[in-house]
Amino acid sequence: MIHMRNGELRGYQVGPVRAELRELTVSDDREGMLEGTPQLHRRFRLMGIEKAMAKTPHLYVHDLDKLRADAEGRVEEWLPREAVHARLTSWWQPEDIAEHGHTVLSVMWFQTAAQDPFARLATIVRPLDWTSLAKFVPFED
Repeated sequence: MIHMRNGELRGYQVGPVRAELRELTVSDDREGMLEGTPQLHRRFRLMGIEKAMAKTPHLYVHDLDKLRADAEGRVEEWLPREAVHARLTSWWQPEDIAEHGHTVLSVMWFQTAAQDPFARLATIVRPLDWTSLAKFVPFED
């Protein structure tokens, strides 16, 4: 969990909704990879991403269309090495839901080690529509 001073969570503007960062994970996307090509690497990543999206419908993958196009083409450039996953929550909830709860959105992207994942997250989520991407999670009794 990422905390800021005074125990407050780091906040991000996602379209018109204010969301809080609950988790951010950075991993080496090529860890354990013995050999391969940039195109093959993209194809494997895309298969994993599509499987994750089927299990987690509130997962937004930044530049997914570009990844798909690159996997179909002859790309000789490797994806950036770091895979980043973030989980954000908000008190916003759809008007048609009477239950108490919150909404959650997971975001994934690739970046280089030199990039700041917090700044990159802010850039990625600012134009997104939280109301159409996030999933409502009711509170449990």
